[in-house]
Formats: sequence, structure tokens, C-alpha cells
Amino acid sequence: MRIWPRRAARTPPHEVIDVHPGVPPLSAWGRNGIVGTIGSGPAAGATVVAHPHWNERGALDYYELEVWDRTGPVFDEDGRFVMEDWGPDDRVPGTEGGLVDALTREVDVTWWTDQERLDAFWSTHWDRR
Repeated sequence: MRIWPRRAARTPPHEVIDVHPGVPPLSAWGRNGIVGTIGSGPAAGATVVAHPHWNERGALDYYELEVWDRTGPVFDEDGRFVMEDWGPDDRVPGTEGGLVDALTREVDVTWWTDQERLDAFWSTHWDRR
């Protein structure tokens, strides 16, 4: 039996995505994340959530994008694929452009800023504040 040397795991480089000014910086995300409304394409009106996952030091490990009230992939107005539900990304929002920025740009997501609306959403759908 021939034993092959172990190769270092190679992670492909991330696609370069510009930071979108409409995405709240990570410092503005609540413990559960941010919530927004898709503004264009077949999923217009759907609620989207960016869930952060924190490491043991309390820093962002990664986040996942989830379309809350609809199933299946998200397409833009021209029918081009934008994202699959539960897309993970380890780039830091507001610092590095990532999937949350691309989603915001491609389907015109408006992220909620009204704290009362956010509190009502989290208490109704995911009471882990």
C-alpha cells in the first residue's frame, strides 16, 4: 500500500463583492441577525434573514442567509439565479463584501431598522433575544 503525503486543505478564494451601503454593519446586527424585505424579482415581498453564528470569543464565525416565508432559490427580475436558501458566508459584513451585499444589490433588499418591528419579528418567529 502506498501512503500519499497529506496536502494542505485549499480553500478557493472568495469572489470579490463590493460592500453595499444598504447592508447594516456587523456592529448594528442584533444577536439573532438582521431582517429585511426583498424588493424585486419573483421573491419580492419575501422576508430575508441574515443569521450570525458567533464563536466562543463572541466574534462572528459566519452568517447564513435564509428566506423566511418562501421556499426555493431566489432569482432576480431577469430570472438569473441569485441565491439558494441557507447560503453561508464567513466574510464580515460592512468590512468585506459578501453574499449579504450581493443579495441586497441583486434583489433590492431593504434591511429593517425599526427596532420595534425587529423585536416583534424575533419574539414571534425566533424568541432567542
